[in-house]
Parts: sequence; structure tokens; C-alpha cells
Amino acid sequence: MARQARQESETGYYHVMMCGINREFIFREDTNKACFMELVKEQQANGLLELLAWCVMDNHVHMILKAEKVAMSKAIKIISLKFAAHYNRGQKRTGPVFGDRFRSEIIENDTYLLGTLRYIHRNPVKAKLANDMATYRWSSFGEYLGLLQYVAAGQKAFVLELFCGGLKSFVSFHAQEDDVEYLEIREDAEQNRETLAFAVIESFCRENGVTYAKEIQGSPELFREICRRLVQDSGLSLRKTAEYLSTTHHRVHEALQD
Repeated sequence: MARQARQESETGYYHVMMCGINREFIFREDTNKACFMELVKEQQANGLLELLAWCVMDNHVHMILKAEKVAMSKAIKIISLKFAAHYNRGQKRTGPVFGDRFRSEIIENDTYLLGTLRYIHRNPVKAKLANDMATYRWSSFGEYLGLLQYVAAGQKAFVLELFCGGLKSFVSFHAQEDDVEYLEIREDAEQNRETLAFAVIESFCRENGVTYAKEIQGSPELFREICRRLVQDSGLSLRKTAEYLSTTHHRVHEALQD
């Protein structure tokens, strides 16, 4: 099957994610994290991209880049090849280090840009690698609070201009929850949906004085409403909704047709 053409952003901004092959922990060592970011910095100095945000986890990395599509692909190819050479020397191995080609999504407005920025910076806390974004060394959150290291100065200024309250508003914004699904590893997205589903069910039961979710099935009205919230509002599939409500796919489908 032919590869799908990569979309081109009208704003020039992209959310990029690169994953270790077979989800291997290629960034477990700090020296590997530092090597990767220095390679990104090198391509920034070469004028192929501008870095707005980044976060290196143990088996994948997120970045927000401003670049032309062709230049971005060229830069990431160079970064991938050089990092693979570095990593393979240390591990005494050969072959590719990253799984398939890098993943990307276009960013077309300031709202989605800031949401993606927050999602990237919250990654370490969500993965329980840190208790606070500010204490995680391998992301750009600290750069926005202090001295620049990898983020382009112009991009940092652009982001902070979007926060009328300055750094205080920037930090407050990052503390807010967001249930939008940004570019994610499939397993992470599934876990997020599961967490959201249980939160919706728990809230619904509390609103309606229901002790157990199964009690909802005895009331057609309640059952119809919880199905609507899970499928239409939370984006769950009919199959997953049925699973969480301990019922059948057919019954969920019928409830949504009423």
C-alpha cells in the first residue's frame, strides 16, 4: 500500500512525534536524550527548522516545529541517521532506531498550537516520570520559565505574547486539564479514552444517584443518556461503550437510535 502524502501546514507549524522501533527505550539514558536534542539544535542552526516546544520521553519524542514540509523531512532524516549511528555505537547494534517514518500533524491556529504545547509539556507528569512539569529536565517547559537552550528565541517570544498575563498565565494554562486527543501513541490514546470513559460514568452515576453503573440499564432514559455521553461527547466506539456498560453493541446502537 502506498504511503499517504504528508499534509502541508498553511501556518508552517507541525506537531511531530518519533518513536523508538518496537517501542524500545532508545532515550532511557540522559546521554541519548542530550544527543538527540543537540542534533535538533544543529538542524535549527542550519536553517531547516525552528523549534517551538519539545519533550523527550524514554521511548519517544514530541516536538512542535515551524518549517517548510520538505525542509522538515530533510532535517528529521538527518537527525534520525545521525542519532542511529550514535545509539548503535553505544549499544553495539545495527539497523534502524526509529519505527517507520516520523508522525506529524498540522497546526493551523493558535488555540490548537497552545493545546499541543500543553499536551507535550504534561507528558512526563501523565507518564509519572515527574511530579511537576518544572522538575522534568527533558522538556521545553523549563525553557519558557528561564534560559533558552533549544527553543528558538523568536518562537518563545511568539508563544509568550499569546499569554496576556505573562508567565503566570502560561503556568496557569498548563495546570488545566484537556481531553483533546493530540498526536499520540495508539496505546496512550486508548488509555486516555478509558480514563475519560470511567470519569464520565462516575460523574453520571453521581448526578443521578446511582450506586452501580449496571443500575443504569434498568432505566431506558438513563441508559440512552449515558450512551449518548460516551459515544457522542466522549468519542468512544459503540463496542467500547458496550464493554464499559457491561452490555451489547446492539443495545447501545438501539439506544442511540431512539
